[in-house]
This record gives sequence, C-alpha cells and structure tokens, in this order.
Amino acid sequence: MSLPTVDQAVMTATEFSKIVSQFTPESVAVIGCAGGNGFDAIPASTRRVVGVDINKSYVARAAERYEKRIPGIEFHRADVQSDPLSFDPVELIYASLVFEYVSLPETLENLARVCLPGGHLVTLLQQPSTTMTALTPSPYTSIQSLSQIMRLVPPFECAEYAASAGFTLESEKRVTIKSGKSFLVQIYRKQEHSSPGQG
Repeated sequence: MSLPTVDQAVMTATEFSKIVSQFTPESVAVIGCAGGNGFDAIPASTRRVVGVDINKSYVARAAERYEKRIPGIEFHRADVQSDPLSFDPVELIYASLVFEYVSLPETLENLARVCLPGGHLVTLLQQPSTTMTALTPSPYTSIQSLSQIMRLVPPFECAEYAASAGFTLESEKRVTIKSGKSFLVQIYRKQEHSSPGQG
C-alpha cells in the first residue's frame, strides 16, 4: 500500500492519528496492524497498545520496530473472526480495511469482548467506485489474489451487526484519496450495559 498509486497507508495512518487525538485513550488496539503503520502517532498518554494481525511475519516485524520504542506495547497473531482474543479490554479499537476480509457477526462479537463499556470502535470501510476496481492495480501479484476473498461491506450492514454486538453508531464521514477511492470512517460506542449478541 506504499506505492505512489496506492496512498491508502498514509490515509489509514492519518485517520488513526486523528482518532487517537480525539479520544486520547489510555489503551488502544489496532486490528490488522501489519507492520505498525500509524504507531508513531501514539502519544505517551496512551499507556497500553495492542497490535493484532493474522500474519505472523507482520506481527514479528511490528514487534521488532516498536517494542523498544513504545512502553506497554504488545502484539498478538490472531484471526479476529475465529480466534479468542487474549488481551485485556481496551478503550479504543481501530479496525481499518479489515472487515472486507472477515465475517462481520463473529468479528464484531469478538471485538466487543475486548472493548471496555463506553469505549469506542472505529472502522474504516472501502466504498464502491464506478471507475476503479476494489483493489488498485499493483505489480505485486500476491495483492491481486486478495480479490478472491475481498468483499466491500455496505455501511448499514456493518452498523446492524455492530448494534447486535453492543455498539452504537455515533458518527461517520467519507474520506477520498488521490487515486479516487473513497472510504467511510464509522465511530461506534460500546454500550455501557450489554454483552455480545445482546444489542
């Protein structure tokens, strides 16, 4: 995603920085953390940082980069739609371009279990384009293989499953990058008195 034609990495890191500044959480989990994109923006006031990714190599790379630079950071290799998440609940969960590759009901219930009551879940969803394919053309053929499992998620569908898991949609905004692709940032609040599956 660091190719000039694919400026999604900059956008996701920028949105993460804005969210952390907005909520100033003491604890945050980044789902699909890859190599730690955006971690440099985490302030010292955030005392616990959790990085989660399904890719073992990404987790190892992120750990190598940030374990000595960010106090209280921890990394977990997990499939968020099927693996039990083994870290203590956090105030803020950031899931950027993750829901396009997972089953929403299971994933949102899993995330609800590690989000503190009154905490926030921020999702970033890619939106359909009439002029571009979902995956931007790239010289890396491995990226194109993702098209077989990628599914653009309608925002209303995400909101419905999130509500069932105990999250209330507070706001949403559209972001468009240089390539012309657009994304929707949704901010959810975890209900104070609910459990997964009881919206």
